[in-house]
Amino acid sequence: MIKTIKIQSTTRNICEVELFLSQIFKELQFSRKIYCKIYLSTIEAVNNAILHGNNNVPTKNVDISFNNLKTKFSVIIKDEGNGFDYYNVSDPTKPLNLKKESGRGIFIMKQYADKVTFNESGNCVNLLFNK
Repeated sequence: MIKTIKIQSTTRNICEVELFLSQIFKELQFSRKIYCKIYLSTIEAVNNAILHGNNNVPTKNVDISFNNLKTKFSVIIKDEGNGFDYYNVSDPTKPLNLKKESGRGIFIMKQYADKVTFNESGNCVNLLFNK
């Protein structure tokens, strides 16, 4: 089962993603713990796609797809931006970065998803969650 949604790049559209995830949760009835992990990671990824990938340009879109695999759930978030070098992301737990107001999105995704991978250009992230 694959479900998809496309939103314009404004943070007010995050509520559409929340509704999308809520509907999937009701349909599949997976555990609340897995739902929370999926929810937090996905919202962070979508927020990053809107703000950093698409630079909050409403004419650019973010595509989100949810796939119910045999042993995992996969959420893929893709923006229309130029991507980024995901190998050179600052560690938000280092003392120098602790007081920064941003820079924790990927860290949060990695804490909740069982696996986080980016495409070559860095404008698409795949979040995997074990069932």
